[in-house]
Amino acid sequence: MTARSVLPPPLRPFVVHPQEFPVSARFRGLTTAAALLTATFAAVGLAGCGTSQPAAATVDLSTVTVRVADQVKSTRSLVEASKALDGAPYHVEWSDFQAAAPQLEALRADAADVAGAGGSPTLNAIAAGAPLKAVAALQSAGKALAIVVPKDSPIKTLADLKGKNISPTTKGSVGHWLVLEALKKAGIAESEVTLSYLLPSDAQAAFTSGRIDAWAVWDPFVALTEAAGARILVDSTGLAEGYGVVVTTNSALADPGRRAAVADFVGRLKKAYEWRVANPVEAVALYSTLTKLPQPISQAVYDRGPSAVVPITDAVVSNWQGVADLFASEGVYPRTIDAAASVDRTVVGF
Repeated sequence: MTARSVLPPPLRPFVVHPQEFPVSARFRGLTTAAALLTATFAAVGLAGCGTSQPAAATVDLSTVTVRVADQVKSTRSLVEASKALDGAPYHVEWSDFQAAAPQLEALRADAADVAGAGGSPTLNAIAAGAPLKAVAALQSAGKALAIVVPKDSPIKTLADLKGKNISPTTKGSVGHWLVLEALKKAGIAESEVTLSYLLPSDAQAAFTSGRIDAWAVWDPFVALTEAAGARILVDSTGLAEGYGVVVTTNSALADPGRRAAVADFVGRLKKAYEWRVANPVEAVALYSTLTKLPQPISQAVYDRGPSAVVPITDAVVSNWQGVADLFASEGVYPRTIDAAASVDRTVVGF
């Protein structure tokens, strides 16, 4: 049987307004000389095959703009606080979204070049035909993703979710993945619950008004809901989804300038996460300033957030394949996908 699902109205076309996210002067190269970078690009799939690489190509990165699709200013606050983009030889434009679905749609529409997102929604977008490739992974402890219930809710265990109306947030999201894993663990068929797919702002309103019984979502929404009195029923600690992704577009990878700039950006993002671990006070302060969230909320987001940018190893690919297989088996994806074919390990050098 198919689960009863309540779908939101079709999403309005997103509009990216770069002027709302001005590019800091520190994100621009200081001289044309500093903007010349030589990069050698290996053809996809040739690594380890003994095939010679193409000749190095010199590109002037001062003419390149990297368009970053952010989610609740999490990446922008980090790189600004760490000054990781100081002296970058290319320009940066930012756009901001409340969830991965519209964030990834920006990449699909070629309105952005790179983003940090959850593994589940990225695989969902690729399964639906989005021309994307994961180039690095984001390591997470799993506490930033949770199913929350009202403080006085009779739902005390996963078994109590039977017969309830649950919002996994958007379809194919990390929240959706957590709900499916939680139901499987509790022995509850998907047909025994109602799933209401909503954007975070709509799900938050539905949760507050009591129109849904439980909500699977990520920070900062988990922290905001907790602060309003909600309880965490379960988080994703110990379950399969432990990695987010740094994802780019096939068109960016095919363009020498944008490919080199994206590779440099990801390397700087890795250093920004290393700075984040070493400088928690500064990281929390700037995140709070940019998002206008109270300091305790920002602190909770920091404590539970991704801790590092890491290479895409075989273990990461296996992790993502498990996510893809689960969604395919539940009919969430329109087709099965090979997670290994959805990554490009030749872009970054770590």
